[in-house]
Amino acid sequence: MEKETRVADVVIIGGGASGLAAAIELGMKVPALDVLVIEKMPEPGRKIRATGSGRCNITNTEAAGFNRIMEFFREIGLVTRTYENGLVYPYSESAADVVALLLERAASLGIRFACGEELMSIKHMPASLVSDPLPGSSNVFQMETVIKDRDGMHSIVTQASFVIMAMGGKAGPTYGTIGDGYRIARNLGHSVVTPAPALTGIECEEWDEGREPCGITLGGTRSAGVVSLYKDPKHVFGEDTKIFEEAGEIQFTRYGLSGICVFNMSRHMRYDRRMGEGLDQFLVRADLFPDGDIAEYIRDRQNGKFSGTPAGEILRTVLKEPLADYVIKAADDGPDEEGRVIADRPVSSLTDEEIKTIARNVHALEFSPKQIRGWNDAQVTMGGVSLDEIDGATSESLLVKGLYITGELADRDYQCGGFNLSNAWLTGLSAADDIAAAVSSKGE
Repeated sequence: MEKETRVADVVIIGGGASGLAAAIELGMKVPALDVLVIEKMPEPGRKIRATGSGRCNITNTEAAGFNRIMEFFREIGLVTRTYENGLVYPYSESAADVVALLLERAASLGIRFACGEELMSIKHMPASLVSDPLPGSSNVFQMETVIKDRDGMHSIVTQASFVIMAMGGKAGPTYGTIGDGYRIARNLGHSVVTPAPALTGIECEEWDEGREPCGITLGGTRSAGVVSLYKDPKHVFGEDTKIFEEAGEIQFTRYGLSGICVFNMSRHMRYDRRMGEGLDQFLVRADLFPDGDIAEYIRDRQNGKFSGTPAGEILRTVLKEPLADYVIKAADDGPDEEGRVIADRPVSSLTDEEIKTIARNVHALEFSPKQIRGWNDAQVTMGGVSLDEIDGATSESLLVKGLYITGELADRDYQCGGFNLSNAWLTGLSAADDIAAAVSSKGE
């Protein structure tokens, strides 16, 4: 297989948010630099197009580096709108428009793109060991990429003074993020915190066939509420074991729990199988009526004109029917002497113990996680290249000079709301700024 050769001053591996921000920033700060973006997908920016359900929540007013990010987007001409909750979107609320603007700006700055190329290896060596080093370079990187087409496989060796690894994690593999950057990072001496899916749904045991009541009946139901996560290897799950709590819309799906508050909760469900840990050390509780006391509500209706109303019907005035039915079935110990289930009995007939059981299920409905949804559903990756080996201010590797590790490839993950995309922009910009400063100090 013949090997084509080429050179560039800076090579950026990955044409996503982090890589595009870095390329454009370099083009604006040091126009003389030859910047090459290598993207293995047919075109750059595929994952950006899917962010924010296609609307592209580019950042958040509470995100680290917010002002720096907004400065960058103002400079490239993006008009934004900011909502009261801190979410920032392009004014058109179109992720496709953001990608188009980024690519247009990159093209106007002379940024080169090589799409459809897969990175196989990166070698780092002193310039003295390279037969044809780049002028002024004390360190040189050689990268081998391959192109697969109908004529076979072609190999390309690229030489550069600086490399930005902006290859993403493993979440969303349909967009090209399959975790291949971890292998490259390890080969360069870096350690990798085991990647795991995050910002994703949670499959629960209550959805198993044969369970009564069965969570499958809740599929498609949405409810405002509060989710709480407990972690206890002893499975006691007292209030002192609570590690997360968030209000929001809880979505009950065909497999378990979803919704933004559940996505954010999934980030805290880390465990180490090597230490004998598993998902069984976690318990989820959902408060489905956080604005009131359901026991007081029921007792108030045990007298007067509602006393003869079936208990199930009373509960449906507060909860959506599938949830009300699920909750009251979970509280049922079986038919009474007249063969009536608790849902069909008059509310006046409920005992204090039955009311307490219903209230416990409404305010602390329990779910036992059995699996976190996989990479196809996850919005972000937990884990990645260890932050102990990366300069937090510049994104430069502390092990390999001239190598930068940005975006989701590093062990950083954040809650929903534009924070993860903010991390991508910001780390790409910090890498570009550091390279620009290094080049300027050498008089290039």
